[in-house]
Amino acid sequence: MRNKNIRHLFLWCICCLLFPLHSCNDVDDLQAQANLLKERVATLEKAVEHINESVNGLQYLLSGTSVVGVTAIDKGYKLELADGQSFNIVTGENVDGLLPLIKISDEGYWMYSVDGTNYTPMTDGSGKPLSVYPVNEDGGRIVSPQMRVSSDGYWQVSYDGGVNYEFLINGGNKVSAFADIKLGESSIFSNIVYNKDKSEIILTMKADGQQYTFSVIDNFFLKVIGAESEQVFFLSETRKYMVEQSEVQEVAIQAPEGWKVALSETELSIVSPDVTDVEKQDKINIIITSPKNYIRVVTVQTKLLTTKYTAGTSLAWENYIGKTADNVLLDFSFAGYKHGEVAPPDVYTLGYKVYNIMSYGAVPNDGKSDRAAFIKLLEAMGATRGKDADAIRYQMNKANAIIYFPEGEFILQGEGENNMPFRLTMNNLVIKGAGRDKTTIKMDAENKPVRPNEMWSAPVMLELKHNSGLSVLTDVTGDAEKGSFTVEVASTTGIEKGAWVCLSLENNNKDLIAEELAPHSVTADMTNLTEKGVQIYDYHQVKSVSGNKVTFVEPLMHAVEKKWGWKIQNYPHYENIGVEDLTFEGKAKDDFAHHASAADDGAYKIIDFIRLTNSWMRRVNFISVSEASSIVNSANVSVYDVHIGGNRGHSAIRSQASSRVFIGKVVDESDGYKATNSSGSIDRNQFIAGAGQYHACGVSKQSIGAVIWNVHWGKDGCFESHATQPRATLIDQCTGGFMPWREGGDSNQLPNHLDDLIIWNMEATVVAYDGNWGNKFIWWDNNNTWWKNLPPVIVGFHGNSITFDESKEQIKYIESNGSAVTPYSLYEAQLRERLGYVPAWLNSLK
Repeated sequence: MRNKNIRHLFLWCICCLLFPLHSCNDVDDLQAQANLLKERVATLEKAVEHINESVNGLQYLLSGTSVVGVTAIDKGYKLELADGQSFNIVTGENVDGLLPLIKISDEGYWMYSVDGTNYTPMTDGSGKPLSVYPVNEDGGRIVSPQMRVSSDGYWQVSYDGGVNYEFLINGGNKVSAFADIKLGESSIFSNIVYNKDKSEIILTMKADGQQYTFSVIDNFFLKVIGAESEQVFFLSETRKYMVEQSEVQEVAIQAPEGWKVALSETELSIVSPDVTDVEKQDKINIIITSPKNYIRVVTVQTKLLTTKYTAGTSLAWENYIGKTADNVLLDFSFAGYKHGEVAPPDVYTLGYKVYNIMSYGAVPNDGKSDRAAFIKLLEAMGATRGKDADAIRYQMNKANAIIYFPEGEFILQGEGENNMPFRLTMNNLVIKGAGRDKTTIKMDAENKPVRPNEMWSAPVMLELKHNSGLSVLTDVTGDAEKGSFTVEVASTTGIEKGAWVCLSLENNNKDLIAEELAPHSVTADMTNLTEKGVQIYDYHQVKSVSGNKVTFVEPLMHAVEKKWGWKIQNYPHYENIGVEDLTFEGKAKDDFAHHASAADDGAYKIIDFIRLTNSWMRRVNFISVSEASSIVNSANVSVYDVHIGGNRGHSAIRSQASSRVFIGKVVDESDGYKATNSSGSIDRNQFIAGAGQYHACGVSKQSIGAVIWNVHWGKDGCFESHATQPRATLIDQCTGGFMPWREGGDSNQLPNHLDDLIIWNMEATVVAYDGNWGNKFIWWDNNNTWWKNLPPVIVGFHGNSITFDESKEQIKYIESNGSAVTPYSLYEAQLRERLGYVPAWLNSLK
């Protein structure tokens, strides 16, 4: 760093403003000029502040202090140094002003120029040249020069940290801050690049393009996920955050009075004070030290409100927490992996063996199929080949394995191969990539429909599945209310604490069907309902068994009446299946039309979860797929942090005949032509960037208790509700189109959705009505076979305005149509109500 033979030229951007005052009797004119001067001075002061901080930071870097942290900020980066110091290094913006140049001489001294040609040495108080690498007599660093404008309008420089200032001199004269104006930028740097791959930051100076490269120690950190912006706390609120850390040896926490902060290896817990008279903004500092004695300070900015947590404006919420007779909400807080209480683990902490597909012959980016390598990997795991005629099935009890796809593109299904789907039937399996921006698994060849007359019947590329089905354990012998946890049974034999079972009903009794459809009536088209009957398959984990009573961990989402023949069934399943950190890519058509052909509806279906519990998909992208993923006959699966792009296809991510699936933070912005109706027509004059999948995230078949949370679907879409008796679905703080006919479902499988559809704080970007509905949006159309939903609950619908038919036949409950309510997320509020805090994993997704 101290090589005096290196020529350093360094631009110091100082803005000198000229404001000519004119004699004028117009007071307003004078006031306008004064205001303009004030604005220019404010701009100047801000520019000087940025420059001084950058100069100070650069001098620290040139002295050899290690960089241990780089955080992106506006126009640059915050650099954290090993001794605990931090500086903002930014590029500038255009301002009016003089641009004195400051360079470093061959001998390593500061020099300045106001004409870019003639340079004057900077000297300290004793007249000695000012070194770029100064040390005092005790060996400590001398502070870098700092600039300001004097009260009479001249540039000054301090060499002692702002205690004493001297005037800049040019040709024997002081340099005025109000000299002739020249265009400049408020930075000493023209470019700043952080190269993560090489772990270095490169600073390019404005004066001569000289570059300075500094190594970054990037394996020492502590990240509080979800706390990057100011965190607003109510009184006595507990909030938990996921934490990632590396090379942290010691931790010291500095918190304001009254705050309680605790840090574990993976989680930060913050409890706000019980009382305050005024709103307060403060910060919590977490000081971390590495084994090499590097220091970093991690700051959580806080704002403390004067009230305890309250839902505020929503009457529906107040009725829910008050358990009043007017309550219309179910408890959705048990949805997701481990009932929404924790995140899926860091998979490398599970002790599973890692199988790298490249070790079995896969070659990334070569354009050739890696299918054979995948089969070799499965065999190396110890899986045995099944005899399925319709799939390549590999099975084992506990895989305890991570199938790893490193950086690059891998073709799992290529042209000219026997492209039966892969079916993996095993516990404890994770499919993992190097990152969704790094690893891509490609489906290069389409699948044909299994039944030619059913365009949607093509198989998926990859199934993670338990093959067995349900079997009856016992009959239910007592009634149980919706929202309760316990049922009476004829026998508890074979039912143990911790086991998973299915609470089920199949009955085509006319009275039961009428009860299920009220206030509407069954139609002749609804043959699935009239012949097979009311079908409910609600998967539960057993909390306890006592006498003839079974208590579940989760509440019932449908009332139980023993007279209809409810049963508890054995539920074979697998657990701990994960897919993360990769991209799936297909070749969906660029002119998708709904039900236009088999290629439109299902040629590129990617991955399904079938009969799984406590499993997950996260940090995954889908590109040009017919269908992204279906979660089938499963319970408490979480799918979140997903992006869908490329060409538009048939559907996104759905809960299909599953219980309490959580689908969250999905951005669905695939591109395609506008759909004009449900039968396959498109408008080729309207290509929509961000149209989204035809069916956005949602539910299908006997789904119950699903949460669709913070999903942003396309402009030409709407949530899916694909008939065959889905119930109890929460559409929570979602954004996107609100287009009719996007729900889906065959005519004989209708209604689209049964009771307890909750639409909470939906923000509509585009809205539409069917032309036959007049000027109101309806949910049950007696004049059309394809549109039938039981009356939903709608709270806080906002964005583009829409008028709903509010009759009792169309809406169960509506509140605040046109503006959002609090709590903004019902799922989050219910979790907070149940647990006493918002779990770290959910905070991290905000």
